[in-house]
Amino acid sequence: MKSATLYRIIFFSLCISFIWACQSGVVYRQKQSIPPDGWHYKDGIHFDVDIQDTLSLHALYLDVRNTTDYAYSNLFLFMEIEFPDKRVIRDTLECLLANRRGQWTGRGFGNTRTNRFLFRDDVWFPTGGTYQFRIYQGMRHEQLEGVSYVGIRIRKK
Repeated sequence: MKSATLYRIIFFSLCISFIWACQSGVVYRQKQSIPPDGWHYKDGIHFDVDIQDTLSLHALYLDVRNTTDYAYSNLFLFMEIEFPDKRVIRDTLECLLANRRGQWTGRGFGNTRTNRFLFRDDVWFPTGGTYQFRIYQGMRHEQLEGVSYVGIRIRKK
């Protein structure tokens, strides 16, 4: 085997290992697109997540993709989490999409940017079953434009 081919195989193996390591521990990842005409304040985004691990700690993240046409530097979201026993907790999250100088944060190119926000760290799910996550925009606009999708990611620690 030529050394160039061997180096390519090693490089490819390292890339695959790196990608696998970045995804390790993710127990749930899903996103939902926002209609191009905007996100109505009454339209919640819903995720049903089956959690059976009641011993481990988890981290909850929100993924937000926005366009550079988005009119604000932040995005307020209301999060409701319904437990399998129907208890509901509610919280508010402010997502900073641009810095103080007006420069967009996150990754992307062209007119889109994607940010990941830590919503909660060291989360323990007390009972196994289906947890429903509901997310609503809280920007005081009936129809909010410039947000492309919102997603959640749950990672086992």
